[in-house]
Amino acid sequence: MNVHTSSHMGVHTSSHMGVHTIDLELMGLAGTVAAHFIPSKLGHIIVDCGPTSTLPKLKAGIAALGYDFADVKYLLLTHIHLDHAGATGTLAREFPNLHVYVHQHGAGHLKRPERLLESATRIYGAMMQPLWGQFEAVPEDQLVVLEGRETLNIGEFSVQAVYTPGHAIHHLAFAFGNTVFCGDVGGIRLQGAVHVIAPTPPPDIDFVAWHESLAKLRALQPNRLFLTHFGEFNDVEHHLAKLEHSLVFLENMSKQIFAVGGSTEEIAEGIKQYAQTQIQDKDLEKKYELSTPYLMAASGLMRYQKQRAA
Repeated sequence: MNVHTSSHMGVHTSSHMGVHTIDLELMGLAGTVAAHFIPSKLGHIIVDCGPTSTLPKLKAGIAALGYDFADVKYLLLTHIHLDHAGATGTLAREFPNLHVYVHQHGAGHLKRPERLLESATRIYGAMMQPLWGQFEAVPEDQLVVLEGRETLNIGEFSVQAVYTPGHAIHHLAFAFGNTVFCGDVGGIRLQGAVHVIAPTPPPDIDFVAWHESLAKLRALQPNRLFLTHFGEFNDVEHHLAKLEHSLVFLENMSKQIFAVGGSTEEIAEGIKQYAQTQIQDKDLEKKYELSTPYLMAASGLMRYQKQRAA
């Protein structure tokens, strides 16, 4: 269950710690991609800024709360996938005092994004620009490169950066005490749903690492999780149990299809059927598919199974 109270159009404010969930309305759909904004007298904080295509929504959301974007000092990236970090370079160039926190395996792609963009273009094709907009390089002197075992002083907060691979090798979770921002390693769960799905895009899916990362999340003893897809949930153990069920299903289903020479499209159909049995709401299912497109997720699973077989 969630514990938001809505105070502005497209912005939800947590009753704890003053976290504001800003709906970025990717492709015009509400409730699919969020940025999280934490005001601080020592410099405001954003966790995952989203893509450049939704940057006007992020700026408008912060302005609607009565804050000046120029006072944002910290951008914490859970990982560098375009739906989470696509606007980073644009923001860094517009605001030279912005400090960008990123895992060491992702920092190089932010400085030199050519390979990242080439890989993403293979996945998204003609939809690259409408989905994500521009992706600019981040100036090196604005990057704070992390291993994922640091305790950071961010504004007035003490923040643990925790390395959490499984979804991506450059994935971090950020723990503000018992409040944890867990990006995509915490799964996808949209508001009004109990369904939790593990997003599995290529190229870094690793089920063993993912289960180990969930153990790290539990060790933080969180009482609330903030997801980029989408928002705040305080039924932490229920949520993580549903996510683990999803991981087990996806690994076994893709393994069985791969073992008999099945196709990526068959795996995508398996993901779709799983989602339909869990969600049973066509509008909500459409939002889930935008958050983790079935064919893209199936491509990640097929790559994982091929690597295991090799």
